[in-house]
Amino acid sequence: MNRDWDENIHFCVFPVWFQRCNFAIMKKLSAIILFLMFIVSGVSAQVTVSGIVIDKEDGSAMAGVNVTLRDSLNKIKSFATTDAQGRFSMKTRTVEGMKVKATFMGYGERTVTPVADAPLRIEMEPAAFQLKEVAVKADRIREQGDTITYHVASFAQKQDHTIGDVLKRMPGIDVNNAGKIQYQGTDINKFYIEGNDLLGGRYGVATNGIAHDDIKSVEVMENHQPMQVLRGLSFSDQAAINLKVKNSAKATFIAHGTLSGGWSDQPAGALWNGEIFTMMVMGKYQMLTTFKGNNTGLDLSGQVFDFTADRSSEELTGYTSVGAPSTPNLARKRSYFNRSWMVSSSHLWKTKKGSDIRLQLDYNNDRVTAQGISATTYFLESGDKVILEDRNSLSHRNAIKGKFIYEANEKTYFLNNTLSADLSWNDLRLNTTGSLPNVQSTRNPEYSVTNDLKIIKRFGKNRLITFTSRNEWNSLPEHLTVSRDGGEAYGQQVKQYSFYTDERASYGLVLNRVLLSLEGGLTGYFRHLDTDLWGVELEGITGSEGLTTDYLRVYASPKFEWSHRKVELTLGLPVNFYTYFFSGALADRSEFFISPSLSAKWKITPRMSLRLSGSARRSPASLHNIHDASILTDYRTFNSGTDDYYTSSGQAVSISYMFRNARKGIFINALGRYSWNRSKFGSVQNILGDYIFYSYTSQPSSSRGVLAYANVSKTLDFMRGAIGVNTNYNRNENNMWSQGLAMNYINDSFSLAPHVNGNISSFVNWNFRFTWRKEFLKISEMPRQTTDNFIYSGSLTVTPCRLVTWSTGGEYYRNQIEADNYKNMFMLDSKLTFNITKRLELSASLTNILNRKEYSYTSFGTLSQYERSSRLRGREFMISVYLKK
Repeated sequence: MNRDWDENIHFCVFPVWFQRCNFAIMKKLSAIILFLMFIVSGVSAQVTVSGIVIDKEDGSAMAGVNVTLRDSLNKIKSFATTDAQGRFSMKTRTVEGMKVKATFMGYGERTVTPVADAPLRIEMEPAAFQLKEVAVKADRIREQGDTITYHVASFAQKQDHTIGDVLKRMPGIDVNNAGKIQYQGTDINKFYIEGNDLLGGRYGVATNGIAHDDIKSVEVMENHQPMQVLRGLSFSDQAAINLKVKNSAKATFIAHGTLSGGWSDQPAGALWNGEIFTMMVMGKYQMLTTFKGNNTGLDLSGQVFDFTADRSSEELTGYTSVGAPSTPNLARKRSYFNRSWMVSSSHLWKTKKGSDIRLQLDYNNDRVTAQGISATTYFLESGDKVILEDRNSLSHRNAIKGKFIYEANEKTYFLNNTLSADLSWNDLRLNTTGSLPNVQSTRNPEYSVTNDLKIIKRFGKNRLITFTSRNEWNSLPEHLTVSRDGGEAYGQQVKQYSFYTDERASYGLVLNRVLLSLEGGLTGYFRHLDTDLWGVELEGITGSEGLTTDYLRVYASPKFEWSHRKVELTLGLPVNFYTYFFSGALADRSEFFISPSLSAKWKITPRMSLRLSGSARRSPASLHNIHDASILTDYRTFNSGTDDYYTSSGQAVSISYMFRNARKGIFINALGRYSWNRSKFGSVQNILGDYIFYSYTSQPSSSRGVLAYANVSKTLDFMRGAIGVNTNYNRNENNMWSQGLAMNYINDSFSLAPHVNGNISSFVNWNFRFTWRKEFLKISEMPRQTTDNFIYSGSLTVTPCRLVTWSTGGEYYRNQIEADNYKNMFMLDSKLTFNITKRLELSASLTNILNRKEYSYTSFGTLSQYERSSRLRGREFMISVYLKK
């Protein structure tokens, strides 16, 4: 640059001025030139101070670090910020007497002495500073565009093991016990590990298995479009989670495990729990394999559930409904008497062309017992009917799932083929005493094989062609046997199998800010149903039936998407034409359906958005309900279908609001929805002797529903904690025919759940949650029924020294059983952990210290009330060893 300037001066400027300017101007110009040469010489004398800033713990580069060059008086002489690779560069005339200071929120300041033109290596260490005896780490959340980054170490507590434990403390993120994640009240659409979709929707094994100290940060990518070919063309309201693994945990075999043993008071006997977790994260290969087994009340089946799977519109559902006693609003581990095993293994290979090959295999085995007492009250105009039951159940479940996936996710095309199989065997034996003593046995295996293919090709910048294909085979045989005291056995056998195929293609065109797309296709559904009721002789009962309910569907779905600055508009107009083929008395028929929808999103600010949506639909009947037979669903309940094809219609409007300020740790989301529906058939409930009959009548029916919820959360950085509140309101207005009379009923439920967690000091952390749930049931002119439930839960963890951690906590339940009658129960646990090394822990735990063995509650059904009392796990003592490689 200096040489070019000199050449321009000598060869361009001087000849012109010598020819046209007088001597005085020449003197002024000479002075200017001498001044510029002085500046240039000064610049050329400058030296460069550069280097890299890394995290001392894991050696990873640190972006966004403030680096200043200061003189002996601590005055700033130059300033820089590290880039994505942690590098910085500054200019100075001299380095004599200078110091380089690096600062980053959540890390201690680092000061080094610079050497001219010699790169520096600055190592930063995480650090806490004291504020009124409270440990604080700042910059717990960072925001960059649509990506929110949570610093894991600043949310983790001493008692945490898995990344799921830490995610539960991050504002804006909700995690249930199975590991399912929601961000701002909406399910995530992808769960990545270092940008790779190893697990698909089965990420529960990761949230409940990956050690949090192997993860540096959690990235939430808002409005995430997982298919690159659609980015910038198709909108997404869902977020994705990406785990950033520490450098020390990459390209190495990670393993940790737990082995526990102890004793239980109820059921009396030995306790055991074992877990082995392994993972590898490499550039071209990822692996996650886990093995778990226990009889301590830990439910494993939900951890291998696919939370993001696309399910067909025609899934087979069972008819029998014999179930074990349940305990809602209670931590499942309190009442789950199990012996469970689970093995899950997932592998991902990247090919040379950048595509992915994934293999997933799962096996789950559960043996579960349960015991409960119940009083079911059916509200009738002629007088209430009460049925008393004391139930003991034993169930077995074996399930095998497998997936083989090939995916190429490029900017110009997308290809995914997924072949999956899901096989399960489910047996249940339920012994019931009380009003109608009996023993019920069920066998309900389920078999499913599915292949999904999706291809998207992008032409230029504004055209898309998509082809999708889904082919699915399902079989669901059911067998129910009932043995009554003093009577002969009777039962129900149901066989269902189906084949579903859906082939569709679409064309998309982008015109400026408008995306126009048209999707069309053909669907075929072929289903056969056989029912056989045996041992029951009642007037008007159809016991056996063989029925086919098939259809072909031709459909077209035009879609309009428009975006301009802060507004996004989506209009859909799906059109469906069905041709049905029925056996038996039902005549074949054809139906036409149209279901428009409109959605508008307003991005008020980059951090705040408002969405309005509305839809109207006319829907085909559920083929599940079309049959002549009366099907026995449990020992005293029959379900009859309709003998005619029917349709329903409905409308819905909703409004949602979302706000987040990641820098201040504020996350808010709210939703309100109102819907109303109409059908030409109404529901019927009749009680005849010992039996309850549910059926349909050709009387018009209508229903209305209201849903509203709001979630607010805020970090409390001064004590490394967070505070929040979740509220929910549900209202359902419906009608039903009971004993020949039309009954209108309204179900209302409201819940309020504030929660807070934090650090009292550098060695004490705590969390507290309060949940209040209130339910109402109003039936026609009958008095309104109400029930209240209160749950107080919390924990306190003390770490007096690095070697010892003590945790205690539990729940306090206050449940309304009837008017002015409440059942109170306090559950208390405690755990003492010895941190022998960073990789070895020894702990002793005592669960249900007060040895509470029974839980009572009241809830409402359609036209009924349930008072139940369930058996709980008693006092339990466990000794555990945790080892990490």
